[in-house]
Amino acid sequence: MRTFAEILREVFSDRDLTPEQVPELDLYMDQVLTLLSEGLSDTKRHPDEKLITKTMINNYSKEKLISPIQGKKYSHQHIMQILCIYQMKQTLALADVKQLTGRDDVDFETCWRAYLDIKQRVRDRIPEQLASLDANLEDPGERLALCLALSAISTYMRRLCETIIDDTMPQA
Repeated sequence: MRTFAEILREVFSDRDLTPEQVPELDLYMDQVLTLLSEGLSDTKRHPDEKLITKTMINNYSKEKLISPIQGKKYSHQHIMQILCIYQMKQTLALADVKQLTGRDDVDFETCWRAYLDIKQRVRDRIPEQLASLDANLEDPGERLALCLALSAISTYMRRLCETIIDDTMPQA
């Protein structure tokens, strides 16, 4: 069984899809799915997990979480929007994600770059803080207590996002 410190190192060493890895050329759906599947593979819990599907992207378009598609191709900006949606849908309700991404007044590449910078700063600080929570993962009680604490931290972060959205965005 791995230690908490080993798990921390693994979780915080994921790699990100950068704007440079997203082609400036418009892509068809299958090309988008391949790009995202390969670029986000470090975030998979299980090797056969589908991170994003054609149906998901079509639903994002139908629900206006992304800008309208021109023909059958997705632009660099669309892919950057999809990356933002993918990241936030892990935690936030789609209605909240829509308020942030379903817009034409945002440069999603610039936002993604800023996000990557902030995420790197978090990667540099948070693992050290979390390491102090070290628990004996073989003990069911300590494992549960640690997961409860980590879940509470996640809830604080979700609530922080929701409050930022509620305080700064007009309600639809």
